[in-house]
Amino acid sequence: MIWIIGGTTEAGSLADFLKAKNVPYIMSVATEESKDFFKNHKLKIGRMDESQMEQFCIEEKISLIADLSHPYALIVSQNAKKTAQNLNIKYLRFTRGTSQSSTDLEQNNFYTFEDMEGLCSFLKELKSSTVFFTTGSKTVSDFEAFRSSNRFVYRILPTADSIEKCKNAGVATQDIIAMTGPFSQNLNEAMFKEYGASYIVMKDSGDAGGTREKLAACEALNIIALILGRGKEEGINEFEEFKKEVLKYGHA
Repeated sequence: MIWIIGGTTEAGSLADFLKAKNVPYIMSVATEESKDFFKNHKLKIGRMDESQMEQFCIEEKISLIADLSHPYALIVSQNAKKTAQNLNIKYLRFTRGTSQSSTDLEQNNFYTFEDMEGLCSFLKELKSSTVFFTTGSKTVSDFEAFRSSNRFVYRILPTADSIEKCKNAGVATQDIIAMTGPFSQNLNEAMFKEYGASYIVMKDSGDAGGTREKLAACEALNIIALILGRGKEEGINEFEEFKKEVLKYGHA
């Protein structure tokens, strides 16, 4: 049995691929709302720590872990890799490439930060600015802690968990945009313009994660993009190659 760790669009594509090949698999997703996107697939719903991952692999007789979690879900990948080592299971990691489009922008159109600390230090210096966040709901409380005179707008997934995180952090209803992507350049432009954003905070989730469209919208509107970088990660960054490797072990 192959365990697909979800969290990216590629995870769903891999599940479709394995289903068409009649290869047994199960995909894990973090929230109940994810069921709506993967109705035709065998799912394990809920977050797991390392010990729960081990128990899950034993119960499901997992022979391969195909990790397609989000590029920034570092703890998930670390725990999955440890689980594979502890149980002597094959582990394959799909790594999205970083966006190539940032190289096309003028230097004064964006800033890249190596970590959250650097990004937050920059944001803390802003006064009376509107900042549009596309970094998800997990870090909302971190940003809200120093919002001060600024307006922080958050575009998040339309899930109860995401909205609750925003409300618990004290975000005003009018500053929450609950929508599911992908977002085109035109739609990004319309949203950024509507909210009068001066800065757009984004992760470098690669072109598949919509980074290209967000950067292009920033360039068109002359808005500054603040990009949270990510550390280098070992894995396979070509999806077709990744599918072949998974299939190889799936038929082993």
